[in-house]
Amino acid sequence: SAFLGDQALELAQAGHWNIDFREGGDYYISSERTVAIFGDPPRDDFHYHIMNDWYANIEAADKAAAEATLANYLAALDGSVPRYDMIHPYKRPSDGRIIWVHVMGHVARDARGKPTHVFGVVMDVTYHKEHENELLRSNAELEQFSYAISHDMRQPLRMISSYLQLLERNLADQLDGEKRDYFNFAIDGAKRIDQMLMALLEYSRVGRKGEPPTWIESRAVLDEALLFLQPAIAEAQAKLTISGDWPRILASHDEMQRLIQNLIGNAVKYRIAGHMPEITVTSEMINNEWHLSVTDNGVGIYPDQIERLFKVFQRLHTRATYEGTGIGLALCRKIAEHHKGRIWAESAGEGLGSRFCVVLPCGGGVIR
Repeated sequence: SAFLGDQALELAQAGHWNIDFREGGDYYISSERTVAIFGDPPRDDFHYHIMNDWYANIEAADKAAAEATLANYLAALDGSVPRYDMIHPYKRPSDGRIIWVHVMGHVARDARGKPTHVFGVVMDVTYHKEHENELLRSNAELEQFSYAISHDMRQPLRMISSYLQLLERNLADQLDGEKRDYFNFAIDGAKRIDQMLMALLEYSRVGRKGEPPTWIESRAVLDEALLFLQPAIAEAQAKLTISGDWPRILASHDEMQRLIQNLIGNAVKYRIAGHMPEITVTSEMINNEWHLSVTDNGVGIYPDQIERLFKVFQRLHTRATYEGTGIGLALCRKIAEHHKGRIWAESAGEGLGSRFCVVLPCGGGVIR
């Protein structure tokens, strides 16, 4: 079994290590892969001074965090900290190159609960970290680009709309019905673009630095969303049913409110003319995940069109039939993914209603 374990670690390109506290905690024993990752000079017995060879090559801030993480882990006798787990940069003494390492460990204790060993694995995750950082930079640039377009383009667009309205008023005596329609089409087009830019601006703001995640009452957030939706619900004479358990979740309050408001608002909007809308909002906890669903008896969706729903500016109905920017569900998906969750839609077809489902980690999965 030891051989198979070594082979498994080798396949994962992971090294193993073992700190022996019975020797004062100053030494660790490591595998050849660990030595190669850390760039330590090879030694026949693979014994190293941990404070000199490992922690000494970590930058001060990360070194303090690594030591504190290990100390907190060793002090958690109740098992509240499941393992030592940390990713940090490391300066290899052999070539001076900065790499990123993922170090995980588990403690062994004697009968009195005193730590005797910490053993674990280490992996070089530099490649993944560099790609992650590159992706983060790319996303930040795209978000900034989206924000700049949405924000900076609105000013000239408002000028176009305002001057068109001034022209229409000044030329009122010279305009026949057809020419007045031309002005109205242009003004409506400018206003619609402005609405789309506002929606794009809201979309770009999801996940940007701002409101930190906090513990929020999901039912309270639902009630706040319903306050904003009350006029639309009353106008549609919709029957709304709320059921299930509504847990506390670690999330962005504003983003959760937007998600719930968009889902219920869509259920109200996409109703069948002449039919009373019936909307059911259900919440439940399953395996420490929050499951939220919004079910309606509205216009429904062709199953092969469902994936289009969650893309930016994708619409299944004309604006003449249902108003909107075509970005609401894309916003919902971005919010769900920002919280490390998922969202999907279900429908048996046109005229058969829809069900939108969101699953989020209850304990807080927000990407910071």
